[in-house]
Amino acid sequence: MSNLTLPEAFKIVQAHEPESADAVDATSDVICCKNLKKLWMIVMHCSDGGDLDMVFTWYEGTDVAFGTNQIITATSPIWYNIDTSSADLFTRATDAATFTIDTTARLDQIWILEWDCALFTDGYDCFRPTTTGGHASNYCSILYIGEPRYQSDVNVSAITD
Repeated sequence: MSNLTLPEAFKIVQAHEPESADAVDATSDVICCKNLKKLWMIVMHCSDGGDLDMVFTWYEGTDVAFGTNQIITATSPIWYNIDTSSADLFTRATDAATFTIDTTARLDQIWILEWDCALFTDGYDCFRPTTTGGHASNYCSILYIGEPRYQSDVNVSAITD
C-alpha cells in the first residue's frame, strides 16, 4: 500500500473555474513556481455544441501580479484525450510551446501540459496560460498540480510570491 496522498504530496490550485470557453482568455490565475520542480496544467474542455477551436499558449512572469511577463517559447510535453466519453487513455503529442483544442467533432476533451520549472528564464518564476478562440457554448476549466521542490508537512502557497 502506498503512503502517497495527493493533497499532501502535490500542490493543487484551481487555475480557472468552469466557464464558457470564450471567456477564459488571460483570466486564469497566475501560479508562482519558485517552490515547485514541475507543474502540470490540466485543461478540461466540454463541447456543448459550438465549433470554434481554442488555442493555448503559456507565459512566464516575474511575480504573481504579472506586470512583467513574456511568452514561453520552450517546448513542453503535452498529452491529450480528445474523447473522454469513450476512452480514458492519453496520447502523447509532439512537445510544443502551444496546443489547440479542435472542437470540430464536438467531443469532451482533457489536455495536460507538463512544465519543467527549471526552464523559466532567469528572474521569472510565475506561470499563466492564455487562450484565443473558444466558443461561448463550450466550457473549459483549468487545474494546476505542482510537484514541490522540497517535501514538507505543509505545502507553501503558490498563489503568492
